[in-house]
Amino acid sequence: MLTGALLADYLRLDARAFFERSVTRNVKLNADGSAIELETGELFEDDGPAAGFTYRANEETISDRSWIKKELIIPIPAAKKAFLLIGPGGNISARINGRDASLQRTGKAGGYWETYSFSPDVLKAGKNEIVIRGPGRVWIARAEDFASGSSDRKVHPNRSARSSDGGTTWDFDRLGPRGDIDGEYYVRVFLEQYRTHGSLKSQVIDLGNLAERAIGPPISDVGPVHIQLQVDNASKSTRVDWKFRSGTTAAPDDASWSAWRAMESPEAKLKPAGRYIQLAVELVTSHPMETPRLQGVRIQSAPKRGIDWVRRLKVVEQKKEKIVRSSIPFQYERHDHPRLQELRAKFKLDEVVKGAADEFEVMTRLAQWSARQWQRGHLNDAYPPWDALEILKLHSDGTPVGGFCQQYNLVFLQACESLGIPGRAVSIGVGDHGGSIRGGGHEVVELWSNQFRKWVYVDGNMAWYAVDGKSNLPLSLRELRQRQLLAVANKEFPAIRIVELLKERRRWTALTDWPPFLELRLIPRSNFLEQRDPLPLHQGMRGWFWTGHHVWDDATHPCSMLYAHRVSDERNWDWTLNQVHFELESTASAGSFRVQIDTETPGLSRILAAIDGKDARPVQSGFEWRLHSGTNRLEIYPQNIAGRDGIRSFIVIENP
Repeated sequence: MLTGALLADYLRLDARAFFERSVTRNVKLNADGSAIELETGELFEDDGPAAGFTYRANEETISDRSWIKKELIIPIPAAKKAFLLIGPGGNISARINGRDASLQRTGKAGGYWETYSFSPDVLKAGKNEIVIRGPGRVWIARAEDFASGSSDRKVHPNRSARSSDGGTTWDFDRLGPRGDIDGEYYVRVFLEQYRTHGSLKSQVIDLGNLAERAIGPPISDVGPVHIQLQVDNASKSTRVDWKFRSGTTAAPDDASWSAWRAMESPEAKLKPAGRYIQLAVELVTSHPMETPRLQGVRIQSAPKRGIDWVRRLKVVEQKKEKIVRSSIPFQYERHDHPRLQELRAKFKLDEVVKGAADEFEVMTRLAQWSARQWQRGHLNDAYPPWDALEILKLHSDGTPVGGFCQQYNLVFLQACESLGIPGRAVSIGVGDHGGSIRGGGHEVVELWSNQFRKWVYVDGNMAWYAVDGKSNLPLSLRELRQRQLLAVANKEFPAIRIVELLKERRRWTALTDWPPFLELRLIPRSNFLEQRDPLPLHQGMRGWFWTGHHVWDDATHPCSMLYAHRVSDERNWDWTLNQVHFELESTASAGSFRVQIDTETPGLSRILAAIDGKDARPVQSGFEWRLHSGTNRLEIYPQNIAGRDGIRSFIVIENP
């Protein structure tokens, strides 16, 4: 719930408070934290869905006679800086929209691409024609690979052309040295400009308890509500739009909540449909060198209150988990998917984890199991589907199809999912900042731990994990990244301890050695069995060029310019799962509450509530809890379809 320590009927949130209590997309706090503004950095490309390793030819040689042309649509080209990205590149020159572009080499992107700075003045709104001549090389995203790499860009736009006569004639359909490839060249443009749109969606606000009392007083009517957005509209090119919805339950649904209603000015008086309200704010610019700024939100309500019988109650103890949601539209695999259950049964995974002391030991036993499944893979022949049973299927030589770290950790992930533990696939690497760490990237997973209330890194290929040196708590990938950045800079960092589950595997010696955690690239789904695509092309075989990744980004060590989806709000990366947040809604009847429930539980089966230590029973949001004299205890938790219990929230109330 969105709350603040204020006078009874007022909620004043400055920019930082509103930002931290919202699901954000493409927005950030400005340097001093006084306002919310648009994020910067836009990538323009056509090759992303099919960019990656291919088993077929896809390289073009660029020379004085063999030229290439790339057309990119750039709606508004105004920018502080502009960069041309070519994979892999070379000592090339370019004409952009008929004008010679002065290219300055600025280094590598993603380890494989060459980057060149140029003046954005040569760009124009709409279609931009970029003609490149060599010497150099460029890869081709093959047309037949687009369908499996994107949900909405399944056909290439045919904006790449080849000339074998120094630009006299052009062919858009026959690329490659033999003219037998159709697709798009690996040519992208990155502009330092504000993004055109960004948004914030607030948590649900209880208008009957803006002061955040432990238990809000009963109300008979919400009354009028006054909402004011503090907006800096210093330019005609920028604006801040907002809308609201309201309802009678703490978790929005179609039955109990109104539709979204757009407002025409930053200040409005409303009559909500219930005591709960949610705001959605959008920042928009039509000129990417300017950004709107939101400085805060003020809410005033005037509910009609009944007799405040809750004041006589004493909250002895409470733990109400806070749900953190992400703007990343993540899709989870069903724990009861038939392929997962076949994996569980065929490889006797219940026997593998039998006797495990806790959830984390279940994870580590499965990591040891997956790491032992094969000695070598057969990726020289073909790349297996993202299906553990296909990876474990026997090849013609009698050994599993297998693979490298990607396949080991996919088998590990789906083994965990079969037992009700959700996870996500993340590739890690040095990015553009980690020259001191040797070796390439690594394909891993993070698992959501109910036990530790966080995402944790356990490696199903190397059979290891890392814990904090003092607390012994397992670390997440982002926590390891923060410490590795300090380590490679020769700065002091919190100690870690590496736990190796199998001594015969490769040793992990220090944070300054492999594996690298400096760039984190998340695939925004784990339902690889339910939905076969979109997926990056042969992930891990050569670089990470797919633009469907969501990549961690920050001001001090920004991610590569190769990526369109950059994540800088830690809540968007470290969202929470498998817990219940509840609010006690006081009724007019003394001693009676409606218990409002919210949860984010993949594969939710039911919500269970235990009252006064008795056996838990299934409940629905809005169920009644009647107090008796003395000590009252309510405990609530979710359970998923695999039968795994989630994190428990509780409250203990003394009723004199």
